[in-house]
Amino acid sequence: MSDLSTLLLLLIMPPFLAADPDCSQRPDITSLKNCCRLPYLNLTSYNSQCGQYLVNGAHITPCSFECIFTAAKVLNGTSLITENVEKMLLPMLDSQEFVQVYVDGFNYCSGQEQAMVKSLKRRRMPTVGKCSSMAVMYGLCSHRYVYRNCPDSIWSKTAGCNDAREFSIHCEDKLTG
Repeated sequence: MSDLSTLLLLLIMPPFLAADPDCSQRPDITSLKNCCRLPYLNLTSYNSQCGQYLVNGAHITPCSFECIFTAAKVLNGTSLITENVEKMLLPMLDSQEFVQVYVDGFNYCSGQEQAMVKSLKRRRMPTVGKCSSMAVMYGLCSHRYVYRNCPDSIWSKTAGCNDAREFSIHCEDKLTG
C-alpha cells in the first residue's frame, strides 16, 4: 500500500474505528455545558401539583422529580411506566427531536432499574423529606443518554466535546459500576 493510500484511508476512516479513550484521563467537565444545546425545560404544566418543589426554578431535587413523575403517572414504585413518558415530556420540551431522544433514554433507563436500585442502596443516598431518589435517578440516567446521543444537528463538534462524549460512552459506566 502506498503512503498516499494509507493517508487517504486514515482520513476517511469512520470515527467509530478510532481507539477507545484513556479512561484514567477524565476530560474537563466544566466546559461541557455547551456541547449539546438542550432545549428549555418548561415545567409550568406541573406548577399546580408540584409548585412547592419548583421554587425559583430549582427543580432538580428528589422531591420535584418524584412529584412530576407521580403527577404524570410515569413512576410506580421503582418501575418506570414507559408508555406515559412521552405524555410527560411533550408539554416540557418544545423540540420533538429532543422529546424522542429523551423517550429513547427513558426506555433505555427502564432496563437499568435494578442497577439504579442497587446503586441507591450502595450509596445510601439520604431521603429528602419523604421523597424517594428513584425519579431523580431516572432523570439523571435519561439526561446522560441524551448527552451521549445528542442529535448531530445540535451537537458542538469540537474536539473537547467529542472527547468528553467518547469518555462518557466508554468509561463512565466502567468507573461507576
